[in-house]
Amino acid sequence: MSDFGEKLVKLRSESKLTLKEICQQTGIPPSRLVELERGVRVPTRGQTERLENFYKVNSGELADLATSL
Repeated sequence: MSDFGEKLVKLRSESKLTLKEICQQTGIPPSRLVELERGVRVPTRGQTERLENFYKVNSGELADLATSL
């Protein structure tokens, strides 16, 4: 698992929301979010921005992790 994926799993766990709930609120398909969490897919800039906004993390925090994939 990548640092990006680990961070997503941690944020989801802390939010106490289900994968489905997060997908509904971010517009990211469940299959894609699972791939991002597992580190098998590189996120698009739009996906990264939506996740940063949703989890209210600093702009660029997730993007920096994604570039190390």
